[in-house]
Amino acid sequence: MKIQFVYRIDDIHPAMMWKRFYKIMEMMEKHRVIPLLGLIPDNQDQSLMFNPPNPEYDSILRFLVENQKAEICQHGYRHAYKTRQKSVNQILYGRVSSSEFSGLPYQQQLQMISKGKNILESKGLFTKTWMAPSHTSDHRTYRALKVLGFKYVTDGIALFPYQKYGLTFVPQQIFRPRKDFPFNLGIYTICLHLNSLTEERLQEIENHLKSGADFIPFSGAAKFSCNLVHKGWNSFYKIKRASSYRIVRPCRNLREQIGSSNLSEAK
Repeated sequence: MKIQFVYRIDDIHPAMMWKRFYKIMEMMEKHRVIPLLGLIPDNQDQSLMFNPPNPEYDSILRFLVENQKAEICQHGYRHAYKTRQKSVNQILYGRVSSSEFSGLPYQQQLQMISKGKNILESKGLFTKTWMAPSHTSDHRTYRALKVLGFKYVTDGIALFPYQKYGLTFVPQQIFRPRKDFPFNLGIYTICLHLNSLTEERLQEIENHLKSGADFIPFSGAAKFSCNLVHKGWNSFYKIKRASSYRIVRPCRNLREQIGSSNLSEAK
């Protein structure tokens, strides 16, 4: 199976970096790639405020969706972190992250997600896809999503989309275009953030977009039918990534520390 790519752009809101947004969207349209945009319904994260709110935000997003230039999903509620937890998708890797949702009571999560959903729908922006800030959700989050009619999640560590908690997960594995991929198969979601899109990274993306790679929209990836063979590859990939996080990286960091220490002593 040929590798396929989904592009997603996080942290979309009225006060974002509009120049970079226009630039990356121009590149996507030029190469007929439909990205998934993660819309923060009511952004309260001051670190993401770069411009005065654009009064045309709602109409711009509706135009992009209606003309099939982009797909959208709900990116949390306010992007305001409340806890520090191991997310369901991170337990295997021993990672702990700040979260807007993980660890909060079910009713509180249900209310927050519902408020965000209502804000987007009041603007004419409808979606059944969820994108959690910092990739952190727990079982209560997924329960609330299902109750509220969500069907898809852009998250997870795997090679192929899979079903869990009554939802379809399209995995998100990388944060920049790459040339080397394990097993040379799978559907890879490339996650971009406007505030980290340097000119060098934009050129890297441009080169990838014109490389002849196979790009599909998120909706196309979500329709993927995962059979037993794909499930086997998913399990193998998860074990590979887990061993990297728990064994390979700590050993590499230890070697670097020892090397730095020896260098200091030599001096």
